[in-house]
Amino acid sequence: MKFKFTDEQMQTALSLAMQRHDAKSKSFRNRTTEEFMNDAKSSLAGSAKVDYQYMAHYLGVLGETAWSLHTGEPVDTNIYAVRDDGEDFKGIEVKTMTYMGAGEPELKITAKEYAQRKPPQFYVLVRFNLKKNEAEILGKISRSKFDSNCKTKQYGRNKPLNYVVPASVMDSP
Repeated sequence: MKFKFTDEQMQTALSLAMQRHDAKSKSFRNRTTEEFMNDAKSSLAGSAKVDYQYMAHYLGVLGETAWSLHTGEPVDTNIYAVRDDGEDFKGIEVKTMTYMGAGEPELKITAKEYAQRKPPQFYVLVRFNLKKNEAEILGKISRSKFDSNCKTKQYGRNKPLNYVVPASVMDSP
């Protein structure tokens, strides 16, 4: 299921992302930006004409926007000083990816997030294509099914450990 975003939707998502990011204390808001940055994300930030420090929130809001369009539920526009409670919608945590290369898309949850956050009932995987301003909902998976099917994976030396499930294991949204 794909959703083509209007310029207004893209701008609204960017505005909310910047508010979410800037609400965090300066002491930690950019602490992991470099850890998760790579050439592809830097290039994506340049193409989107968005300061790379906002990209994580921006992509997250775009994924949430796709789910909102699918379900009719509004995106949470509350601004949190630290973080939300681990759910973007009631019982749902949306994860957004941008990888468009070869290989099956994967839902990944960092081991740190997995251990520290309240588990949602479901994860939703969305893939965003910046060239088309388009988001595709790839699947939905219950936390229990995720737990039963996840594998550990590290995407590079000195990168965080992740729990990963391929999109083929996920259910239709």
